[in-house]
Amino acid sequence: MRCEIVLLVENIDICRYFYREVLGLGEPVIDSNFQTVFVLNESAALVLEKCELPYMAHASASCRFALETTDLAALQERMQKNGTPLSTGFSRMDKDVYCGSDPEGNVFLIKAVTL
Repeated sequence: MRCEIVLLVENIDICRYFYREVLGLGEPVIDSNFQTVFVLNESAALVLEKCELPYMAHASASCRFALETTDLAALQERMQKNGTPLSTGFSRMDKDVYCGSDPEGNVFLIKAVTL
């Protein structure tokens, strides 16, 4: 089974840059002016879809997604330089978790893991 996280965004260019460079997801496998797809692993993808509906309130969305990183310090530095720092960490199921948001207010969690 494959999982796709679909985020509706107004400015796909800014969000593409954020997820590619700041979160470090790398180059998308599909990239157009209305859809960008990042492969997260063999069974999951993050999809950005352009949506200019005026009633879309991203910051108040009722969902969030979680990503894992093995290099939390580097991610924190990139987020800080981008002006979107991660929140103070908390513990969840024996892992350190940090909260962040993209330029449009879509909320995500970052789990720090060790290999």
